[in-house]
Amino acid sequence: MKKIGLVGLGFIGKAHLEAYQKVRNAEVVSILTRREVKDEDVLQTFQGSYVHNYDLLLKNAEIDVIDICLPTFLHEEYIVKAAKAGKHIICEKPLTLTLESAERIVREVEKHQVELFVGHVLRFWPEYQMIKEYSENGKLKDIEMVQAKRLGQVPQWSDWFQYPEKSGGALFDLHIHDIDYLTYLLGEATSVYAVGNQNSFGAWDHIMTTLQFNNGAKAFVEASQRMPLGYPFTMALRAQTRNSAIDFLVVAGGNIENINESEEQLVYYHQKNKTTIEVKKADAFMKELSYFVCCLENHEENTIIPLEDVLYTLKLLKAIETSLETGGKIGV
Repeated sequence: MKKIGLVGLGFIGKAHLEAYQKVRNAEVVSILTRREVKDEDVLQTFQGSYVHNYDLLLKNAEIDVIDICLPTFLHEEYIVKAAKAGKHIICEKPLTLTLESAERIVREVEKHQVELFVGHVLRFWPEYQMIKEYSENGKLKDIEMVQAKRLGQVPQWSDWFQYPEKSGGALFDLHIHDIDYLTYLLGEATSVYAVGNQNSFGAWDHIMTTLQFNNGAKAFVEASQRMPLGYPFTMALRAQTRNSAIDFLVVAGGNIENINESEEQLVYYHQKNKTTIEVKKADAFMKELSYFVCCLENHEENTIIPLEDVLYTLKLLKAIETSLETGGKIGV
């Protein structure tokens, strides 16, 4: 049983808390939060302690793992402190906003010999796992083209998402999901070319990126936090081979906060046949966190989201950012 100290109780922090309640070998024993907790769901289900001081949380000898669900610009500071305290770390994506910051984080984690896991949850999303499985079992062999998108409004629960120095905008908060998944599906890229729009604070909040991959595949990916109010949160991915295609579409009732109220479908096309794939519902956060905890308990290597992949995705995002700023195609 791993004891967890949860840092942050916003949208993602609460999602992690609910997920841990379904993980058999983990228990959240303390939550760091700035404000008095008034959420009835949390008050009724969480039996541990609340603290308002990070140093006190780190001094809690009972805690094995610090799970960081804070705004992105705070990640490095909180990860480094946790590493120095000898705690293993789970951190929500993105790890950080610059390659230099990532290097400092990795250096500290290695120096203090603790494990760092970064939550790229799409790798545990059931439908995306099914697409990956099809690409490996021959049903979707040799993917030629992928189109992916993730569209919504800027999250309403806090304003830090609007500032490039705090969140990285939709590029680092939203686009990252599909960019990371495509490297998981197709391998490393050779080049990126991107166009987009910025909000009034300078954050890229609508991005369209074309990627070419080492294996010859090509992809077009769109992400937006600039959609008009009333436009439903939408995520989709279509992958095509010479003779088959798979098409995944989710349309939520509102923005991402309403993802559980969404309509979704996963359809496989092969020659003249069309098959709707039934995918068993599962909490992707629960699967992800359970996997991380199992890696720690069993001293197993993290092969689904290795740190090398996290750093490569960050490298690709920086290349996309350069393309957005220069208007040019960037080799990777």
